[in-house]
Amino acid sequence: MKRGNLIVGLDVGTTKICAVVGEVVPGNSMNDFSPKGANGSSAGAVHSRIDIIGIGTSPSKGLRKGVVINIESTVESIKRAVEEAETMAGIEIKAVHVGIAGGHINSFPSHGVIAVKEREIGQRDIDRVIDAAKAVAIPLDREVLHVVPIGFVVDGQDGINDPRGMGGVRLESNVRIITGAITLVQNLIKSCQKAGLEVIDIVLEPLASAEATLSWEEKDLGVGIVDIGGGTTDIALFHGGNICHTAVLTLGGNNFTNDVAIGLRMPASEAERIKKKYGCSLMSMVKPDEEIGVIYPGDRPNRKIPRQHLIEILQPRTEELFLLVKEEIVKSGLYGLMTSGIVLTGGTVLMQGMDVMAENIIELPVRTGSPAGIGGITDIVCSPLYATGVGLVLYGAREIITERRFGNGNLFNGVMTRMKEWGRECLSRIKN
Repeated sequence: MKRGNLIVGLDVGTTKICAVVGEVVPGNSMNDFSPKGANGSSAGAVHSRIDIIGIGTSPSKGLRKGVVINIESTVESIKRAVEEAETMAGIEIKAVHVGIAGGHINSFPSHGVIAVKEREIGQRDIDRVIDAAKAVAIPLDREVLHVVPIGFVVDGQDGINDPRGMGGVRLESNVRIITGAITLVQNLIKSCQKAGLEVIDIVLEPLASAEATLSWEEKDLGVGIVDIGGGTTDIALFHGGNICHTAVLTLGGNNFTNDVAIGLRMPASEAERIKKKYGCSLMSMVKPDEEIGVIYPGDRPNRKIPRQHLIEILQPRTEELFLLVKEEIVKSGLYGLMTSGIVLTGGTVLMQGMDVMAENIIELPVRTGSPAGIGGITDIVCSPLYATGVGLVLYGAREIITERRFGNGNLFNGVMTRMKEWGRECLSRIKN
């Protein structure tokens, strides 16, 4: 695998595992992938295009609500998805950027302050102030996944995204620290390693989805991304170009399927099929005389039922989901700042009427988000279903193409480095 030319994103979800292969292609077209700097302008003269050249999917077995519960089943599912992507792309996949989600993910803001030694702020000062913001007490069973800078203050002047080169004597940083349960993160890494893959980095899935579906203008004005997967609904809120809040709801497409299976007394596989084919979240969008065919296994005869019976089950669950999403946005204190509204993505949003229901309940503008600004097999991957996988590729490409915005190398520590740090910190805590 040609590192620096090819990037692989691995979306390990509750219902499906998806491997997406992207190639960094130099170019200067209008659709080029142009990494954006702090002020929205191109971060350097390098312009490249990302072509998606391979994709592989496999039913996910071994995960529940975004968390690995059976490593061997997860390994087999990962292998099948990777092998399919390898065949399509004609390469051997050895390293991946992996997405992570689940109810164990938490985030909180932090603040750091330092004195500037040279009276002109340089990269070392930025590193020091971010380190100061990271110096917070973390429980033994949790570990930091991301430390995302969301703004700087120089001598009392706030609203600064990149203070390098500025004069000042006091530098402050605001960051958002994202943490996960250490054992669950390690189980995800272990599953990938047993599948023969090196984990380059672990990326919070709503951050990856945002990379593929949101524009700089939306992030600047204020926008929320709601990624509705099989087991969880991931929320990320942006304002001023920076992420301001993240949350994970343990409610997703599988809850819709289970409701249908119980309500219509059918196997989960058939409930999933009719949900995808005939599902709708609004009764007003369904004709009274519409019928759907239900297939039963074994000797039980197939039958037809009014489509309205299905919608009577799906609509209340959809209402519940978006009420919880609105509650989370209001609780964050950012509801009034979501000028660009809400972007829905994930496989579940393909159900008819989801955007209409979301707009009615959340009372903000809503659109469905698909990956944009890419080339290659766009007819396949430009769907909300693949937003996270493509976003992981774009995230990896951004790290490769441009110098890291704050510091040297990757914005977030490499996975192996983090694991070593976890061990050292645990030993230090035990000794103390």
